[in-house]
Parts: sequence; structure tokens; C-alpha cells
Amino acid sequence: MRITKQSWWILGITAVLTAVCYGYFGWGYSYLKLRETEPRTTLTMTSSAPVYTQAEFEKTLKKYKAFDEIARIKDLSNIDAHKELMGGYNDFPIMPGTQATRTISVQDGTIDMCTMMTPQGVTVAGKYLITSAYDHDGFHNSVLYVQDAKTYKYIKTVVLKGTPHVGGITYDPRNQLVWVCSRRNNQSELVSITMKAIEQYDLEKTQKPVAYHQRALLGSITRASFVTYDDRKLYVGFFNPRRPGNIQHYQLSKKGTLEGKSTVKLGGNIFEVLSSAILRQDILTQVQGMAFYKDYIILSQSYGPGESHLWVFDDRNRTVYRASDALAEFDAPSHLEQVATSGDTLWVNFESSARAYRATSHDHIDRLVHMNLKSFKGIVDALLANEDAKGGTKK
Repeated sequence: MRITKQSWWILGITAVLTAVCYGYFGWGYSYLKLRETEPRTTLTMTSSAPVYTQAEFEKTLKKYKAFDEIARIKDLSNIDAHKELMGGYNDFPIMPGTQATRTISVQDGTIDMCTMMTPQGVTVAGKYLITSAYDHDGFHNSVLYVQDAKTYKYIKTVVLKGTPHVGGITYDPRNQLVWVCSRRNNQSELVSITMKAIEQYDLEKTQKPVAYHQRALLGSITRASFVTYDDRKLYVGFFNPRRPGNIQHYQLSKKGTLEGKSTVKLGGNIFEVLSSAILRQDILTQVQGMAFYKDYIILSQSYGPGESHLWVFDDRNRTVYRASDALAEFDAPSHLEQVATSGDTLWVNFESSARAYRATSHDHIDRLVHMNLKSFKGIVDALLANEDAKGGTKK
């Protein structure tokens, strides 16, 4: 069949229109959506300024009396007389990056500013306070924010590989490794990063994500929602919004690598591991984080704009954690995420300062709330003593 000049012209026009439409509705759609939905910023570096005023933060905490008191109590010596020594609201560090974060674009791998970062995890790693966040719209790599654990000064942003939800992070002090919840090939994953790699990381120089020490695929849990380190084990939790979730225990070697059925060295110090849990425990619905303190287990529970909860249990060996088994339960502001312990301090992170939730959240917290666990334990003990005096406990 002979093709005329007119036919070639029609074919050419069709090809051009197809390319334009494909770019708009297909390959180029994410770029257009990015520019249409993600607010721009004049900032060129990761923000460290608050989203909410001090008055807004204080007003939110005061709505939750017990939570507010636990966060501010300095001395419990006169708790029976209700004359506890209370602190103020100024000693809570600002969550970095919620206004703008310098990270990497997933579209072309260039350094870019993101205004949709959503806070998730928190841990204290030696002299550093580290938090995690992901881009709610999925256009930028997830990150870790590093602050000084004493002064709370923002130090740097560490860019991770890909766009995982990074719902939990934890620290192995024995091997100086930070573990992060991740996801790869639609499978749950944990990754570890050495403190040396974090300290030496410089986005402007490398222009690429931080190097991982280990990447471990988890063969027995659907999604790694949060993670906690304790005594050479990683406790990995699965968040379920409507049904009970679960916690699975994974053993670490003396060198800090996850033990599993197969290990393959891929080069350098990066490993692939398919790990199986050594123990599983069922927990409440909507659990976002887990922390240990002495004989206590603390669970954070939250979903959506409604009030959150902190649950306290006293037995690590339970196969099932039910609300009826709890020693105590405290209401907390909405959008509560991970909790983590460091010494006698409980750290609590919230995502209500994220741009995606500011309009719907009833509570306004853009600070990392820390609690004196000695005070926390004292209040729990006082509650239990009061229950005993009434002829029963909450257990």
C-alpha cells in the first residue's frame, strides 16, 4: 500500500498529539500533579521553625490533662497532696522539616524541596535525636532528621532510598546501628545504617541517598509499621486499622545483623537477608508504636483525627495484649505516631503538623514531646494503688 504525503502528515500529527497526551496523562502526569498539588516554598534548606505557635501547642496539651501532667511533671514527691512540681511548655524540641525539607526527587534524582513531609518515627541514638518522615504525595525520597539530643539543634537531613512510609526507627547501641522500617518489591523490609554513615553524610556532596549497612526482607510480617530494639532483638509491629495487629521478634547477631535463613553479600557491607520471626504476639488495633521501660510495655494507639491513646502493660511474655489486660490507659492528642524510650525518658512523635493533616486535625502538635518515665511510673503506680484501695485493678 502506498502512503501519500497527506497520510504521512496525518500520522505525524497523530504521533505528536499522542506524545503530548501521554506526557500529560501518563509518564508526565506525576510531574504535573506534583506541580499542581504540592505547595511551593521559597525555602532552600530544611526548615527548623515551628508550624504552630507556642500558645496553640500549649492549648492542645491542656486538653488532655493526664498526658499534659505526665509530660511536664518534674517532681513526684508530693503527688498524694496534688502538689507535684510542674515544668513549662518551652522544653520540647521542634519537629524539623514539616514546612520544607531538602531531599531528592524520585522523578529525576535531583535535589529538590518537599513541602509534604509527614513525621513518623523517633529514637535517641547516642548524642543524637533522630526522627523519620515520608512525602505524603510520594514525589520525594523519605528522610531522617538529625538533631542534637541535648540542645535539640537541627544538624542535618539524611535522605533514604525510595519512598517508604518509615513508620518506625530504633537504635542498637551495642553496634551503633539505626534501624528503619522500609518496604521493597512490595515486601516488608528493615534497613540498618551505621552511625558513622549518618555522621559523615552530606547530601550536597553525594547528591544521593545514604548507604545502608544491611537490607533485610522480612518473610513473616505483612508490613513493618514500627520497630523497637531491646536486648539484641528487634520487635517489629504490624499496624492494622480495623483488626488486631501483631508484634514479631527478630534475633540480631553479635555484629548486629538480622539472623535469617539466607544471607547474600552484595558488595561492600550491604547484605540481603530473608528473616523469619522467632516469636509473635497479637496486639490492639491501630497501634503505631511500642516502647519498653523496666517491666512495662507502652503502646501508642492512633488513627485519624480522633484522640489517641497510650496503653501500659506489665508482662512482656503475653501472647495477646488486650485492652482489658492494661494496667493503665491515657488519652492523648490526635495523630500520635511512634514512641521510644531512652534511659528514663519517653519520646513521643505526632504527625498533626504535616501539611496533609493540618486542616483536619483537631490538635496542633509540632513538637517532640518527652516524658520523665520515673514520673510516668509513679503516676501508673498511684493509679494502681487507688484502684486497689477501691477493691480492684484495671487488669
